[in-house]
Amino acid sequence: MIIGPSIQLANVNLQYGPNQILSEITHQFDGGQCHVVMGPNGGGKTSLLRSILGLTPFRGQIDILWDESVNNGKAGTIGYVPQKAMFEQSLPLTVMDFILLNQTRSPLFWRQRQKDKQIALTQLDRVGMANRADRRMGQLSGGEQQRVLFAQALLDNPDLLVLDEPTTGMDEQGVRYLESLIHEFVNQGKTVLAVHHDVTAVRRLEAQVHVVNRVLVDSGDHSQVLVPEKIERLFNHYSQPAVSASNQSEVA
Repeated sequence: MIIGPSIQLANVNLQYGPNQILSEITHQFDGGQCHVVMGPNGGGKTSLLRSILGLTPFRGQIDILWDESVNNGKAGTIGYVPQKAMFEQSLPLTVMDFILLNQTRSPLFWRQRQKDKQIALTQLDRVGMANRADRRMGQLSGGEQQRVLFAQALLDNPDLLVLDEPTTGMDEQGVRYLESLIHEFVNQGKTVLAVHHDVTAVRRLEAQVHVVNRVLVDSGDHSQVLVPEKIERLFNHYSQPAVSASNQSEVA
């Protein structure tokens, strides 16, 4: 039933000037599962996601391997929710405008079809934001904006959903909406790849956890990685030289 892609990384390195962000990461994220990347601030989590999406130059090889039996062998669709977005309060862009703009890729002054609006409302309802469709984006709280960004990412019914700290600024109700949708995606055989920092939330997602701190520090089921004797060391800032894949387990 797996329709979401697996993701293979081979010797991935990323450097900004003299700063080594990612070092010799070789790994695979299996398809049809929820994967959560964790680690300390500055450890390279977001850079890894952006590299996978092709938004950041890197050295090495990253392959998104789609199921050839789906979509006649063509690549599937990807939904992406960035960590946050800034919307000017005075900008007359409503929640509905934002969703329609991303849905139709057409100027907002074009006649809006009722079908497009209904699709937009359906996705907004999935994140509990249908009742705020007429509000300006700049008037929403940061957590509400994140919900709208999540709704936008759902428009193309993605087979791979990439989330960078999706619950930033979000209230408990919003967190529950998103967690429910993530479970729904995985149950459909799709692949979810997220950066997250909340250990309790990640346990609820029943995710595969991959700790990145310039190198891949540890990887496995949340029940194996997020244990008390490991957690403190997993989130310490990088202080050791890069290790080879064969020695990575020793770092954890």
